[in-house]
Amino acid sequence: MTRHLAGRRTTGLFSPAPGSRPAVLAGLGNGIVISAPLPAGLAVGNPQAAAWATLGAYLAAFTNKGGARGPRTRALLVAAVVDAAVFWIGARAAGLFPVTLVVLAALVFLAGMGTTVHPTLERLGTMPATALLVAAGAVGTTQTPAQLRPAALLVLAGGLWYAAATAVLTPAPRLRDVLRTLAQPYRAVGRTLSGLAGPSAPRPAPALTADALRRAEEATRALRGPRGDEHLADLTDPLVRKAATLADLTAALAATGPPPAAVAIPYTAATARAAQQVARLADHLTRRRPAPASGSAAETSVAPLEAACDRMRAQSAAGTQSYPDTARAGRQRRILGRIDAVLTAARTDAHRLAQLARTPLPSPATRAPRPTAARLRGTMTLTSATFRHALRATTVSTAVFALAQATALPHGEWATLAVLRVLRPQYAATRERVVQRVIGNLVGGSCAALLIAAVHTQSAICLILFVIITAGFTLRPVNYAFWVIFGTPVVLLIGDVSHPGDWHDALIRIAMTFLGTTAALLGSRLLWPSWEHPRLAAETDHARRATAAYLDTALRSLAGPAPDGDLAHARAAAEKAVARAQSTAHHAHREPGHDRAALDQESATVAALDTLVALIAALMTHRTARAAHVPALALYAGHAAPALDPPRGEDTAVHTDALAQAVEEMSLYLEDLHTRRRQELATERGGDTTVRVRIRETAPVIELLTTIAHTLPEPGRGPSPAT
Repeated sequence: MTRHLAGRRTTGLFSPAPGSRPAVLAGLGNGIVISAPLPAGLAVGNPQAAAWATLGAYLAAFTNKGGARGPRTRALLVAAVVDAAVFWIGARAAGLFPVTLVVLAALVFLAGMGTTVHPTLERLGTMPATALLVAAGAVGTTQTPAQLRPAALLVLAGGLWYAAATAVLTPAPRLRDVLRTLAQPYRAVGRTLSGLAGPSAPRPAPALTADALRRAEEATRALRGPRGDEHLADLTDPLVRKAATLADLTAALAATGPPPAAVAIPYTAATARAAQQVARLADHLTRRRPAPASGSAAETSVAPLEAACDRMRAQSAAGTQSYPDTARAGRQRRILGRIDAVLTAARTDAHRLAQLARTPLPSPATRAPRPTAARLRGTMTLTSATFRHALRATTVSTAVFALAQATALPHGEWATLAVLRVLRPQYAATRERVVQRVIGNLVGGSCAALLIAAVHTQSAICLILFVIITAGFTLRPVNYAFWVIFGTPVVLLIGDVSHPGDWHDALIRIAMTFLGTTAALLGSRLLWPSWEHPRLAAETDHARRATAAYLDTALRSLAGPAPDGDLAHARAAAEKAVARAQSTAHHAHREPGHDRAALDQESATVAALDTLVALIAALMTHRTARAAHVPALALYAGHAAPALDPPRGEDTAVHTDALAQAVEEMSLYLEDLHTRRRQELATERGGDTTVRVRIRETAPVIELLTTIAHTLPEPGRGPSPAT
C-alpha cells in the first residue's frame, strides 16, 4: 500500500497542470523564437556566437510574464539589458571571488524580495543571478575573460531579439482572447459530466470549476472597465451566467447519486451526450475543431431517459419498483432536461460571440503600484515570510557558491543554479521541486551524455538544440519536471557548441544538482522556515466560518426572498476560503514535525467543507415557491449554521439535536408523500396531482438538506460518520 501511494505521488509530480493546454501553443512559439539564432548562426558559419545569442533569448524568456504587448515588451527590453550587463560583470569580475559573491548575494536577495521592492524585480526573478553564474562558470573552463566580455553583446542581442520577436508575433488583443477564458468553465463542467457518465462516478472537483468561473467573471468585468467595451460585456455576461448555472446543475446531478439500475443505460447515455455538447460549445468558443457528434440532433435529447422513467412509474404502480427510486430517476431526468435547455440557450450566445471573435479590444491599462518606504520597512523583518525567503535564498546560494569555489569543484556554479531553481518560500513546495529536479536531471543528464558522446559537429549540435529548446518550452507550461528533463541538455549542449564536449560534464551536472538540491532542502528546513501546518487550524476555522455564512444566506434565500448579490458574495467568500485551506493542507502534509492525526482531522474537515459548498450550490438550483413551505425548514435554518460554526460559549449539541429533529420531520413528511403517491398510482390517478407536484419540488430539497446535515463537520472533529 505504501509503495502504491508513493508511486501515485511520483506520477503526480509529472501530471499536467490544470488549464495548461492553452499555454502549450504559446510555449511552442517561445521555443522557436529562442532557438532561432542557432540556424542563423549555422548559416553564417558562426555557431559559437549563435549559442551566446540563444542564451540571451533563453534568459529573457524566463522573464516573460505575459500581459499587454506594450508593457511586456518594455519589461523584456529591460530584462535583456540587465541580463547582459550582469553577464559582463561576471566576466569582468573573473578571478575576483569576493566581488562575484557580493553581486550574487545582492541579486538573489532582490529577486527574493520581488514586488516588495519593485515590480520589475518580480519579472526579472533569478535570471540576472543566472547570467552572473553562467559567465563566472565559463571563465577558465571554455573562455578567457577577454574572450568572454564581447559575448555580453551577443547575450544582449539575443535578449533584444526575443523582445522584438515576441512583440511582432503577439497579436493585438481581440475578443477571442476573452472567449478562451470563457470556454474554461464549460470545459470544467464537461469533464465533470463525463465523470458522472462513467461506470464509477468520481467526486466532482468544484474548486477547479469555481476557479475557472472566477477567471471568466474577471474577464467580463474587465470589458466593463474604462478601457473596455460595454456592448461586448453585455454579450459575454449571459454566457458566464449560463456557465455558472450549468456548474450548479451538474453539482445537483452529482448530489442525486448513481442512477437506479432501471434507467442506468439511458441516464449514462444522456449524461455523456450532455458532456459532449458542453465540450463542443467550448471548442466553438476557442475555434477548435469540435469532435464529431455521436448521433443525430434528435438523439441528443433525454427522450430515452423519459421513456425509462415512465416504465419505472408503471412498475412502481404495480408494486415491483421502489417509489423513492422512481422519484430519484425522475429528478435526474429533470436536471438533465434543465442542463439541455441551458445548453441550447448558451449555444446561441456562443455562436453570436464566435462571429465577433476578431473584434479588436483596447490594450488594458497596466500601472504597477509603487511600493512605499513604510511598506518596505515593514517587510524587512523576520516576521515577514517574503523577507525570510529572501534571506534564506541568499544565505544558501552564497554558501554553496563559496563552498564550490573553496573546494575547486568543477562546474560548481551548477550547484548554485540548482539552489535558485528549487528553493521556494514553503518547505513542501521546495521538496516537490527537489524531487522533480533530481529525476529530471538524471533523465536529461543521461540523454545529454549520450548526445555529447555521439555528436561532435557544431551544425548537428545546433539542430539538436533547436529541437530540444522548442520541445522544452512547449512542455514547460504542462509541468516543471518536463522542463527540467529538456533544460539539462540545453545547458550542456550550449556549452558544447563553443568547444569540443565532454560527456563527463553531464555526470558532473547530476552530482552538482544533488549538492544544490540537498543544500536547498536543508536550508528550507533549518533557516527561518515558513511552516504551513501551524496555520492550518486557523485557515480551517476561517473556511468553516465562511461556509457557515454561505449556508445561512442560502437557507434564508430558500425560505424567503433574499438579494442575489448577498448569496453570490457569500458563495465567493466560502469558495475562496476553502481553496486557501485546501492549499495549506496540501503543503502541510509534506512538512516534517507535525501531528499526523491532527493534520488528517483538519484535512477531513476541509474536505467536508468543500463538499458542503458544492451541496449548497446544488440546493439553490431547487429554489421554488413551494420549497419555502418544507416542514421544519425554519427550525433547520435556525440551527444549521450554528451547528457548523457555533457562537462562542454555546453548546454545539443543542444545535445538532435541533438539526436532527428538523431532518426527521422532513423525512417523515417526504415518506408520507411517497405513501400517498403510491396510493394514487394504485388507483390509476394520472397527471400532475398535488402530491406529485409536492414530491417533485420538495423531495430534492429535503434530500439535499439531509445530506448537508450529515456532512456538517463538528467543531474540532472531522465530518459525521453518516457522510
